[in-house]
Amino acid sequence: MNRDEILARNRAENEGKSDERELQIFADASKVGMTVGGILAAIIVIFSRIIDLPILGLGAWAVYFAMFGSRRLYQFLKTKERAKMAQAVIGIVFGLGCFVGMIVLGLK
Repeated sequence: MNRDEILARNRAENEGKSDERELQIFADASKVGMTVGGILAAIIVIFSRIIDLPILGLGAWAVYFAMFGSRRLYQFLKTKERAKMAQAVIGIVFGLGCFVGMIVLGLK
């Protein structure tokens, strides 16, 4: 088998799969998205304090921590790194706490 046949076979086997560059771009985009989400959540919390509507801030944090926790949980399931599991638990607990707080404030 010559070089061209090997390359053609490899391309056929990997058709539709992401290459390492695409995976790294996706990982970087995920980090940027989480950072932007965190900044936006902080701005919403500040705004919710200004207009005296704390439920708005809790909602923003609930969404952010749910995203953070689920991202870390997925990473833990793929890598089995204990630090990722701890971060996932913290994120999910904070997210649920903010969500429950939002519900409780909303029912008052």
